[in-house]
Order: sequence, then structure tokens, then C-alpha cells
Amino acid sequence: MTAEPDREARTTGQTTTRRSVILFLKTFLSLPASRSITAHTLIKLFLTSMKLMPVALAAQCFGMAAIDAVMRTKPEMFELLLVWSFFGFAQLIASLAFVRSLWRDARRVERVRLWIRRWTILASCAGLLWGAAGAVIMVPLAGVQQLVAVAVIVAVTFASWPVYSCWMPSLTAFTLLSLTPMTISVAAQYGVSQAIMALVLITVTGFILYSGRRLNEMLLSSILNDDENQRLVQRLKVEVNRTEAARLKTQHESERRAQFFAAANHDLRQPLQAMGIFLEMLKRRSTPQTLPIVEQLGRTSSTISTLVEQVLEVTRMEFGRLELHPEVIWLPELMEELSHDFTAIAAEKGLSFRVKSVPAAVCTDPLLLKRALKNLITNAIRYTDKPGAEVVVGARRLGSSRVSIGVYDAGPGLTTEDKARIFETFYRGSAGKKSTSEGFGLGLSIVKRICRQLGIEFSMGSKLGRGSVFRLVLNLTEGEQVEMLERPGAPAVINSRLGGTTALLEDNPFVNEALSAKLSLWGTDVVAAPAFSEDFVKRVQASAGKTGRLVLLTDYNLGAGELTGLEASTELSSRLGMNVPTVLLTAVAGDLIEADWTQARKKGKAGRMPEVLPQILQKPADDVALNSALVRAGRNAAYWRSEEPVESDLGAAEDPGGDEGKTDGGAASEGAASSSSGTPEPNEVVRGI
Repeated sequence: MTAEPDREARTTGQTTTRRSVILFLKTFLSLPASRSITAHTLIKLFLTSMKLMPVALAAQCFGMAAIDAVMRTKPEMFELLLVWSFFGFAQLIASLAFVRSLWRDARRVERVRLWIRRWTILASCAGLLWGAAGAVIMVPLAGVQQLVAVAVIVAVTFASWPVYSCWMPSLTAFTLLSLTPMTISVAAQYGVSQAIMALVLITVTGFILYSGRRLNEMLLSSILNDDENQRLVQRLKVEVNRTEAARLKTQHESERRAQFFAAANHDLRQPLQAMGIFLEMLKRRSTPQTLPIVEQLGRTSSTISTLVEQVLEVTRMEFGRLELHPEVIWLPELMEELSHDFTAIAAEKGLSFRVKSVPAAVCTDPLLLKRALKNLITNAIRYTDKPGAEVVVGARRLGSSRVSIGVYDAGPGLTTEDKARIFETFYRGSAGKKSTSEGFGLGLSIVKRICRQLGIEFSMGSKLGRGSVFRLVLNLTEGEQVEMLERPGAPAVINSRLGGTTALLEDNPFVNEALSAKLSLWGTDVVAAPAFSEDFVKRVQASAGKTGRLVLLTDYNLGAGELTGLEASTELSSRLGMNVPTVLLTAVAGDLIEADWTQARKKGKAGRMPEVLPQILQKPADDVALNSALVRAGRNAAYWRSEEPVESDLGAAEDPGGDEGKTDGGAASEGAASSSSGTPEPNEVVRGI
């Protein structure tokens, strides 16, 4: 009864031990299960190990030579040694053939199982070869010769095991088959030294198997990491290509929008310019019966011009097509200019306009800052209906580095809904909807975009029934106390005695005809053409030779394949051998023209551009702005024949725009009218030379 439980316990113990050994061998001989191993990974592991094959083959050749030297002292072993050497060289040739075939096989990944079997067989044959040598040699040898033979076989095994570590079954087969027979043969001699040698061989066997396992894991981890890195690089390349494609697509869309905007800008301004000129001429020839109708048409045309200007301005700001030109602005001078522009306008409505400044200077784009302030002031005057109320523009310091400019009105104020939507495009608010004054709900939207472009902090405060305030916060300049030259302006008048010759380049026939008629009324000899040509140069030369003075009035865009206005100015100056003062009357934005001029000079194309950027007048331009620009250009005109200046008929009339070089040419401010002194509308711009 007792023997059966003991037998069952022993059987269970043996089964458990056997299972543990099998599990250990499976774990030892298999690849790591923690990471996904593919056929491609195994092939890369084999190819990496094959790089060490020359070392292993060289060691085996050296070992065979050493064994041959040791066995020469035993003539009776000659035939056996010859057979062993034959199989040794056959194994070397088979190894070389294996490596060569593996490298040349284009389908090695698909046939990975076949190559693994071949490699395991090759490793087993190599192990049997050296194991047989160890078992046979140990019998006749003794002493130093035996020790040398053991050392040679161990050295060959040490030099070869890294090659076979790419596949653990092959390493295990090679190591056990090459060292186990020799270990058994040495241990069977029952000597103390032989026992010690057997223990050393067992230790070496364990060390080789452990080191092979670690090397296998290291190589495999390196290959897997390299594959993962390559996948990440490929993904990164895909994302970079996708991002670049998106960027190019966005750039292409932006260019298309810019081209559309430029075309719309040009095509909308051209008929408005012609309409304005013809209406002005019609007004001069109108009768008392037709005058009200003509004036109403003029107001309608002005309203359309204002709306077109503001819509185009909002579009340009939205697409980021503005180029900034920062300058130092002396605030007292800016406030004085605002007072001069709006005092009379406020007085016409029964309001008072007051400015309060501080001695400070800021650095920003003066044109855009003035445009923003004039839009705010125009809105303040428009929506302040209390008789005798006051509109105030005040500046005050905020600490030592900033200044605030506020526009205060006494209007109806804003409701909660208005405060949330007042900066939306075409939103007029409750007061705007009730008001009969002109306005399109674009003024504050333009101001907000301008402030965003200039990096100006813009805020608003309002109390219903009491009024509103809009504040712009700017940074002070480091040289705040820089003195600015005063530039007094002259009353805006029309000089009807321009004299000289005005060369006109305008591709639009309606605008060309209208401008020619207008310039003739102003007393100048007009030579007009749709584009630059040899005939145009000859006619200009003949006319200027008679009148003694020449000014060029040209559009910037003269049609596809033609010279631009800047190039025409340079070419005409070159042909005539003199510097021809030029005024650009164009629908193309001034900052884009300036950018083209600057870029052309930077690229070494200065010969195609004038030395100084001409005056730029935006279409539609009124008579005062156009006349003023031509007067300024005429003062710089060279005389055709006389080397010494002669008295000009321009001396009797003062420059309408003064020396400031900036007059009115657009209508970006909503509904701002000219003052009684003839001051141009707030947001019209001419860039002077």
C-alpha cells in the first residue's frame, strides 16, 4: 500500500522535472516573445551574423593546421587525420557556399525556413567535425599535447560561436557537439587534472551558450529598433510630404486669391475713376435744372467708391497683403492734423471737436494709424446727434512705456448685443440701423484689422445712452523726444495752369479719354497712349521740346506683355536723357508696387526701375489729389532746352498738398467728407517722392 503512493509521487516528480526541462529548453532556444519577429527580421539577423563568418573560418583553418601539427607525432593516426581534414575542408567550402547563396537569393525572405534548416545542419556538421576531433585525439595524447589540443578546440569554438548565435538551435548544436565529446573523453581518464579540465570545459560550454543567448537578444533588439526607426522615418517623410503638399496648396490658393483680388481691385477702380471724371466735367457744364441730378449722381458715385474701397481694404487685410512702413510719429503733430481735418466737419453738424495730446512719439505705420483714427472719429461724429455735444480725441501715458489714444463720443452707446458684434463685417448696430447717415458697417471692422496688423492693443467701452470710447494702446519709441519737422499744409485748390507736357499712359480707353480731357482743361499739353511705344516717345519728345517741361502720368498695370508704369518711367527717362518726374495713377495697391520696386532693385534689376519711387495715387482719385500730385511732380521737372531754370507759370499757385506728399486718393473711412477748407477725405493716400 505504501509503495504505490511513493511510486506515484516519484512519477509525478519526474514528470514535473521533465516538463521544467522542456520548458527551459523551449525558452532558451526560441526567440523572445515580447516583440514581433518577422521573416524579414530573421534574415537581417542572419546577414548581420554572416559578417563574422571570415573570423570563424579563419579560426577553423588555424585549428585544423594546429591539430595536424599535433597529430604528426602519431603515424598510426595519419589516415584518420587525412579523412578528418577532408571533411574539415568540405565543411569550410559548404560554409562559403552557404553565405554566397544567402546573399544572392532574392527570395530569401520568403524561403527563410529553408535557410534556417540549412544553417542548423551546417552548424551541426561543424560541431560534429570538432567533436570527433576532440573525442579521438584525447585517447592517444597526454600531457602538454593533450592540453594543446583542448586549447585549440576551445579556441575554435570561441571564435565560431558568434556566427552561430543568430539562431539559438544552431548555436546549441554546434557548441554541444564540439565540446561535449571532448569533455566526456577527458573526464573518462579519471585523473585529477583531467577532472579539472572537464569542469573547465563544462563551464566554457555554459558560458558560450549564455553569451550566445545574450548576443542573440542584443542583435535582435538592434535590428528591431533599426526597423522601427526606419518606419518612423518613413512616417515622418510621409507627414513632411503631406505637410509640404498642404503648404503648397495653401500657397497656391493664396496666390489665386491674391490674383483675384488684384484683378478685382483693378477692374472695379477703373470704371469708378472714369465715372468720377465724367461726372465732374458734367457738373461744370450742367444747367440749374440738371445740377441736382448731377450732384445726386456724384453722391451715389462717392458712396459706391467708398463701399468698394472698404470692401477691398477688408479683403486685403484678411489675406495679409498689407506691407507695413513704420515711422516715428510725433503725437502732437498727429493730433493737430486730426483737429485740422475734423473741426469743420463736426461744426457742420453742430458739434465741437477737441483734441488733447501729450509730448510723446510712437513708431508705427503712419498711414494705417491715421486711417484707423479717422475711421473712429468719422463714426463718432456720425452717431453723435446731441446739439452742442463734444467729440474728443485724447492721448495719455500709461506708465513709462505706453500711450493710449482714445476717441470719445456722446452717441447713443451700445447694447450688450452690439458690444459682442460691433466688429463684425457689415454690422451697424442698433444706432446704425436707426440712423439715416451713410455707412456700411465696415469702419470698425477695418480698424480692428489694422490694429491686428500693427500689433496695437484695441479696446472699447460704452454706456447705453451716454456714449462710447475706443482706445488704441501703442508702445512709445526709445527716442521719444525726437524733434519732428513741422510740415504746414496749404489750402487744397485746383491749379488750372499746369503748363508743360503731360505724357499719359493708360490702357483703359474710357479712363484715357477722361483724363486727357481733364488734363487739357488744366492747361497742359497731353500726349496720350495706351502703352509705351516708339511712336509715344517721338510724340512726347516733340511736345516737350515745345513746352519746355515734362511730367509722366501713368497707370502701373498697362496690360499683359507691356511695360509696367515704373518700367515705362525708366525707359522714357533713358530715351530722352533726362529724369522724367512720374505720377502713378493706379488701382494696384501702393505697398505692392513699392514691394516690386524694392525687390527688383535688390535682385540687381535697378536699370529697369527709377532711382526714386514715384508718387502713387490710388484710383479713384479726386481732382484735388490728382492736381496736387501733378503740381509736385512739375516742380521737379527738368527744363527741356534751357540749362538755367526759368520762371515757371506754377509759381503763382501754391502746392495744394504742401510738402507733405500725402493727399487723398481713396475712401476707406466711412462717409468722411472734405472740410470747408478743401482738405481731402481722411483716408486717401498718395506716396510722395
